[in-house]
Amino acid sequence: MESQIELKIEDYEANPNSKIVRFVGDLDATNVEYVLEKVCSLINEGNIYIFADFEKLRYVNSTGLGVLLHFNKSAKEKGGSFKIANVNENVYEIIEIIGATSLLEIFEDLEEALQSAR
Repeated sequence: MESQIELKIEDYEANPNSKIVRFVGDLDATNVEYVLEKVCSLINEGNIYIFADFEKLRYVNSTGLGVLLHFNKSAKEKGGSFKIANVNENVYEIIEIIGATSLLEIFEDLEEALQSAR
């Protein structure tokens, strides 16, 4: 059974070269290629500041987490950042179990993440 994910991409006017990406659904092996393609193309187009809103992300597995770490590395290599906000308990627990809390920038809410980039 294929799980569904939707990415809602918005401009962030206050910070050039930025995008807000709202993740809706589940991020796992069934849709990781789609997410990888979408977010990597944003970074490659010069949007090196990515703000990922996980408010409606229900689930992520280790495959999905690997992609998030890839986005973080790609953005930093280009002088930008990949910041995550609104992480629910289930998703945070997986990030924590894998030991990635120290590798990813995680914020309580989107406004806090946006403020950190100013």
